[in-house]
Amino acid sequence: MTATRTVDRRIGRILMVGGLVSIALMLAGLLIYAAHGHPQAREIVRVIHNREAGRAVDVFTSLGDVRRALAQRPPDPLAVTALGLVCLLVTPVLGVAAAVVGFLRVGDRDYALIAGVVLAMLLASFALAAGG
Repeated sequence: MTATRTVDRRIGRILMVGGLVSIALMLAGLLIYAAHGHPQAREIVRVIHNREAGRAVDVFTSLGDVRRALAQRPPDPLAVTALGLVCLLVTPVLGVAAAVVGFLRVGDRDYALIAGVVLAMLLASFALAAGG
């Protein structure tokens, strides 16, 4: 097995596990939500009131909102679902980071550089999205 193939398999494994964890979290959150019987739509006034009071909100617009809702006991089911979405977004970033390390380890500087540029663009997009 070539060194590049080993890197490819490692990246594939990261993407597969990340995707499965994401799906599991989203399904768990939705099942808990359904079991608790929350069929009604959320009111925007309640969302604003909860945000101003520092409590968990029903619509998560930041990682802080998700963190606060997960810190509640029991955790908010929609926050568990949102955590699954966050994992789904982070999974490709981890795959690209593993590619950079893997390609550097096998001495393939060209692919490491390409993966590094892609990683920088992904991180920059996250930073810009978080700031605005």
